[in-house]
Amino acid sequence: MPYNYVYMKNNKNNKIIKYPRQYHFSIGFIIIGVMFIYMFYHLFTYITADNITIYEVSQGSISANLEYNALAIRQEQVITADNSGDILYLAENFGRVGAKSQVYALDTTGEILSSIEESTAKSEIQLDESSYAKLQSIVSNYMLSYDPTSFNKTYAFKNELESQVGQLYTVSAMESMGDTLQAAISSGSFNIYNSPVPGLVVYSVDGLEDITVDSFVSDSLDISNYSAVNLKAQESVVAGQAIYKVITSDHWNLVLEVDKNLYDSLQEDTYLKIEFLEDEVQTWTTLDFTEKAGKYYLILGLDDSMDRYADSRFVHIKIINNNISGLKIPNSSIVEKKFYTIPKDYMTQGNNDDDAGFMLKTEDGNSVINPTVYYETDDYYYIDDELVSRGDRLLKPNSSEEYVIGADIGKLKGVFNVNKGYAVFKQIEILYQNDDYSIIKTGTSYGISMYDHIVLQGDEVEENTIIN
Repeated sequence: MPYNYVYMKNNKNNKIIKYPRQYHFSIGFIIIGVMFIYMFYHLFTYITADNITIYEVSQGSISANLEYNALAIRQEQVITADNSGDILYLAENFGRVGAKSQVYALDTTGEILSSIEESTAKSEIQLDESSYAKLQSIVSNYMLSYDPTSFNKTYAFKNELESQVGQLYTVSAMESMGDTLQAAISSGSFNIYNSPVPGLVVYSVDGLEDITVDSFVSDSLDISNYSAVNLKAQESVVAGQAIYKVITSDHWNLVLEVDKNLYDSLQEDTYLKIEFLEDEVQTWTTLDFTEKAGKYYLILGLDDSMDRYADSRFVHIKIINNNISGLKIPNSSIVEKKFYTIPKDYMTQGNNDDDAGFMLKTEDGNSVINPTVYYETDDYYYIDDELVSRGDRLLKPNSSEEYVIGADIGKLKGVFNVNKGYAVFKQIEILYQNDDYSIIKTGTSYGISMYDHIVLQGDEVEENTIIN
């Protein structure tokens, strides 16, 4: 045993007296050591274990403001020249005309047009109240929608104003020619042509005038290959050449390609609210659907705003107020699982319950099984491999027919419900989905309900995994 050496003073004899060393144990150090070991153990198990997060299902919505370049389909009639000659347009571009209204004139000699050009270069015109009101309306509309960052509106305003002023000069010059013009008309060298139908005059064509909501194809919506011809830029024409077109109805349609999620989510709607991004005007449209070659299209019907976009084959719009409601879950919770599909006519009742049962053929005799049904369609039940295996045979009630398990495989999208402390697959029906969340249909027979608890990291869990 170790000793402490202590000198003791003695008058008679100095000696070193040895005393045993004393050990003192502190209970505080012991407790701290135990706590350190405990925390280290739990930290190690936390780091090495799979950390599963639980998400509580709640009611929610996704606001989908989606922008599209929609194909405009109208009732359009292209008018061609009856004769050859130099052309003079009389009607305003995007102006409304009645049947027998003067639209253009053809000068076979060029004399009348030369006189009109000389007259407009020298003369001044007096505006009547109607003409002045038109010019004032053009300027006012531009000022109300003025945007210093949007130059296309400025150029459109410039072209519209020049066209209107040029129209006034032309009419004024023709009126001043009097007998000279009448003589040219009588001789047949100058002919004025009227519109065969009432409608809206447009001086451009693009080859898509005959397209309908039934005849359009996927390539019709390809804006990269689109081109239009400005007919008013041509100074002379030949017989049969396009002169202008007339839009004969205020009703028109917009066609846009959408993804299947949005297509499916709108099936119960008959109206849709949109915004024209060109001028930020909102309106309601009727809503129809069509599917072509595996692609999904919305067909919007309108009875207004056609005049503003008469020269636009593609109209930039945004779908607004499209709030899709249901059960809102994170996309990370969604998994896909394979199931055996069993024809419904193989179902039987048994084992004193109302659950779907099937007669399983075995070597020891037939037995009724009641597998968990995860989903059903009009023709099939979806079951897993808990009670059956690929190659097992089911007997059809009151028949000698057999069905081989695994002959048909189906896939379901779903989540893992953990209300009971372990993972149970539940099928879901997705109404709409964005990058982060999905809206799930409520009230499904085999799905989830509000306040259910599901696994957030669906791909990290398997069926029947115990969740701590």
